[in-house]
Formats: sequence, structure tokens, C-alpha cells
Amino acid sequence: MLRLSVSTGLAVAAVTLASAAALAETNGSTDPVVTPVVGPRLAVPTPLDQFTTVPHAQISNTLYLERCKGGCTVTQGPNDARAMTSSIPQTAGAHPISEYRNGAGKTGAEADAEWNLLLKCMREVYSPFSVTVTDAKPTGASYHMAIIAGIPQEIDLGPDILGVAPLANDCSPQDNVISFSFANAHPQTETTSRVNNLCWTAAQESAHAFGLDHQFEFVVDKRSACNDPMTYRVDCGGQKFFRNASATCGEFQPRPCRCGGSQNSHVKLLGIFGAGQSLIPPPTSVITTPKPGDTALPGTVVAEAISQRGVAKVELYINGSKWAEVKGARFGQDGQERAPYGIPVPAALPNSIVDVMVRAYDDLGNATDSATVTVTRGAPCESADTCAKGQKCEAGRCFWEPAAGELGDECEYPQFCVSGICRGTAERQICTQECIPNVEDSCPSDYSCVPTEPNVGICFNADDGGCCSTTRQGGGVPWAPVAFAMLTLGYLARPRRRGR
Repeated sequence: MLRLSVSTGLAVAAVTLASAAALAETNGSTDPVVTPVVGPRLAVPTPLDQFTTVPHAQISNTLYLERCKGGCTVTQGPNDARAMTSSIPQTAGAHPISEYRNGAGKTGAEADAEWNLLLKCMREVYSPFSVTVTDAKPTGASYHMAIIAGIPQEIDLGPDILGVAPLANDCSPQDNVISFSFANAHPQTETTSRVNNLCWTAAQESAHAFGLDHQFEFVVDKRSACNDPMTYRVDCGGQKFFRNASATCGEFQPRPCRCGGSQNSHVKLLGIFGAGQSLIPPPTSVITTPKPGDTALPGTVVAEAISQRGVAKVELYINGSKWAEVKGARFGQDGQERAPYGIPVPAALPNSIVDVMVRAYDDLGNATDSATVTVTRGAPCESADTCAKGQKCEAGRCFWEPAAGELGDECEYPQFCVSGICRGTAERQICTQECIPNVEDSCPSDYSCVPTEPNVGICFNADDGGCCSTTRQGGGVPWAPVAFAMLTLGYLARPRRRGR
């Protein structure tokens, strides 16, 4: 049940622990329920005239984490970090904020170890963007302040509130804003869980000042947005990162985003601050089946892949070309599960000596390759006649030349395309790419995102004769599903001229 408390004309939504658990249990997921953290994290819709800067002006790329050593004071007033004034306190005057306490209730030097882990987490979460996260108070220039200390009652909020921040009513990023993450109200005592939850709260509240809304589920595959800090959902845990995926907005059920459309938290922050350098390394991967020394290619290649950020997908490469992929494992209570990835070998793979490699990606597109394992499928090839369309046969191996087809180039097979996707009508196939229908800039200019199934599409140029057939071809499965499932890349078509 939502509880609404209205002050100064602003509605603030909160939710009880019982209702949070009930919603997690009834959200349609078969995933186990993760025990929620008591208390909501709020975004307070705020008129632009309550911010001290000109709307849409360039904003600072410095995020200052304030632990209020010895206590600090915030005064009600226009949002201004340098002046320590905020529109959030419910009553006029000065509001003392108590110093950051760790899970054992300690302050000062005794809390330094936990604080440093929190600082590290916040730096990791914001590292893909040109943002400097510091706990040394800046001087002179403007900055954003994330107060991570105190309890909500110190600014006249209910005891169940874990965080709060102003959100401009037009979702524009604002400079010089204070957000509040009430560290001393977080109940965890175990360090890893506590740091992850504090980092979740502080990342979400600071991002509200940059114009980000709460997220409910990702658009393409309807998976929970529980691994993004903008979530309210508790059906997974671990460290949360701003995800490069469009999401519907909402707290415990979907709702329209405050400023329309869907929200990609990574892209929005990238547009505000520009690119940084992620502190999280790309995923690592290793093939476990077949093993070095094996001679025959099994029916399924098995690999292990892990990443602190999470594995988005694992691709299977044979003799230098991509043949299949599987999506990353689900996220559970402690983050992404470390289940092995089994990738069935496509039936269309011809007999030959095969160099097998897997490539694991995170959601930002960072990737690493496994070591190669060389085995044989059937017998070595003797000529290109026994290989797949367009392949050569050399030294017993069937292989394609490196992919060269760009968006719009006509194609005969997916491996010709840099994107690995060759799709179109019965009369025309082009190299294309995945997109999300009705999402702005999902395709390059002059291309439209043509739906091929709910929430999934491909980019196609209307001048190229229309797109796209979703009928079954040759008794097989529809060509349309091109994302977030096992993708077998064996579609062949007759030669075409270069596309526009």
C-alpha cells in the first residue's frame, strides 16, 4: 500500500516493508524473493524555480560524498549544495545531520574501513561517465553533494525513509544539488550487504538530481530492473550499476516515466557527462567443454564467464566467425549467478577442423575472448564444396573471411555482416542491427525500427522495399526473433547488390 505524505504541495510516496515483500512475491516472477531493505528511496518532484541554477545549463561533473564528520547542518531553502540549503526539509530553519555510522554503530576512524568501501563502490558505479566521485570537499566551483549520514527524522521525514532527493519537474539535470542517503537508518550490520545497499541508495538519490526516474523492468525481455540502482525492486541483490538497456518506469508496478517514453539510465548519464573509463574490467571466459586435448567437437560447447558488472551474453565463435549466442544468467540475491553457459552447436556447422572460442560481453559491450580449443567436427574438409555458403576450405578448416558488411549492405549470410545479422524480406536481405521499437534514436538516421516481435525489432530503410516477413520459411522458426535467445546464425539467401 502506498502512503502519501503531502508537504509544501509535493506528494512523497512511501511503501511499507510488508507491501514491498508482497509485491515482490506477486510480480509474476518465479525468482526467489530477496528480503527487502526497510524503507523507500524517494524522488520529490521539484519546480525549477527551487533550484539555484539556470535550467539545462551545463552542470558540474564532481560528485562529493559528505559523511558529516562531527555533524553537519542543512537549512531549508533553494537547492544549493555550496550554501548547504535544500528544498527537501519539511520545516523551515536549520537541520543538524548526525555523522555517518558504520554497521557496528561506530563513527570517525572506526568507520573509515566501511566508508572507503562505499567510496570505492560509488566510484565504480559512476566510472563509465566523466564524473569525479570524491569525499574531499571541493572549493570554488559548483558540485553535487550526496549526504550519506544521519536519519530521516532529522529533516522531518518518516523513520522508514532511506533516501530522498529533488527531481526537476521536467527531468532536466540540475547543478549544485544536495541528495540525502540516510546511512544511520540502514539496518544491515554485515559489511558487504550494507555497503551494497548504501551504494544503491546514494547512486539512486544522486542520479535523481541528474533527472533520472525510478525503473521497473527492462523493455526488451521484461526482466526486472533490480540490478540497476534506479530500481525499487528487491528480487535480486548485489552491486547495482546503471544499465545500458531501456526500461519502463515505476516503483512496484509499471507506470509512465515522468517525462515520457522509457529510460536508459546509462545513456542518460552518458548524455549529461560524457564517457569515462569503467573501473570494472570486461568479463572473463573459459571453455570447459571441449577441453584442450579433446579430439571431437561435442554437441554443446560449455563455458564459464563471470564479471563484477555481470555477463550480458556469451557468443560462440568457430574458425573466426560467430555461430551462436546465449544471454547472460539471471541475477539472484548475491548478484548474477555463476551457472555454466551451454551453447548448442548449430546443425548447419559443416564438418572440418574447428577452432572453438567464446566471447563474453557485459551490458556496455566490453568483452574478452577465451583461449581457443581446437577439435574436429566429423572430418577435415577437403574442398569448399563441403563447407557452408561463402566459406573457403584451407588446412582442413571451413571458414569465412572476416565480416565486412555494414548496415545496409546486401548479404547472403549473417557472418558477412559486422553486426552478425542478415535479415529482410524474401526479395531483399541486408546487414542490419537490433533495435527497440518506439524508442528514439534506436536506429541510425534514415532507418526505422521495424518490430519483429514484442519489444524487439531490426533497423530497416523504407526505401529498400519494405520489411519484414515474420512468416515461417521452409518449415523452420520465424527469422524474426533476433535478440535475447539462442541465436543460430545459419540463414542463407541468394546474392544481392550492395544496399543503399
